[in-house]
Amino acid sequence: MSMNGLDRITQRILAEAQTEADAILASAKAESQRISEEYAARAEEIREQLTEAAEREAADLIARAKATAANQRRNALLATQSELLDGVFEGALSGIRNLEASKYTDMLVGLLCAALLEQAEAENISRTLYGEEEAMAPEAYEVLLNQRDRDRSGKAMLEGAVQKLTGKLPPEMLKKLVLSEKTVAIDGGLILRCGSIESNCSLQFIFRGLREELETEVSRALFTSPERR
Repeated sequence: MSMNGLDRITQRILAEAQTEADAILASAKAESQRISEEYAARAEEIREQLTEAAEREAADLIARAKATAANQRRNALLATQSELLDGVFEGALSGIRNLEASKYTDMLVGLLCAALLEQAEAENISRTLYGEEEAMAPEAYEVLLNQRDRDRSGKAMLEGAVQKLTGKLPPEMLKKLVLSEKTVAIDGGLILRCGSIESNCSLQFIFRGLREELETEVSRALFTSPERR
């Protein structure tokens, strides 16, 4: 083969090789571009996700902060309202404790009469259900007061209760009504002890029940505007 023929074959081989190399290079560039765009898109997606997550977290933090602040305000308001309610009922209780002696004694007479009438009713029911022998009356109806009330109102209270209940309760029941030599640590009011049964007519106990019954109404009067009552 002549040199010219060999040169032509060599040039064709080089040309084909170059074409193949160019095709491979172009394919590599295209793949590289595709990968680059894919990762860029993925990076943008991740960035958007992170941004959305950060925004959600920020919104949650703001919502939690607002809720905490609202709870703190509500708790502070409730605490203030509770203190005001405490003051109202404590003021009423103090007013009763500090009544002038005659009015305070009348109050004790009313409490004792109510407790004795209730006890008599319970004894009647017990006799009806279980018979006379099983429903034995206590040996005494003992009234316990605190020291101040016993000294100031004890005797007058008993006399007043007997006077009001004569004809309403059996005489033998009234004869058993006694003022205890013992005193009790109560703010006011009385304890009626009938054998093993006690009727708690202390002012503290009574006002606890009154608060449960009247707190909603008192709260409405204190904390609701007049046009919304």
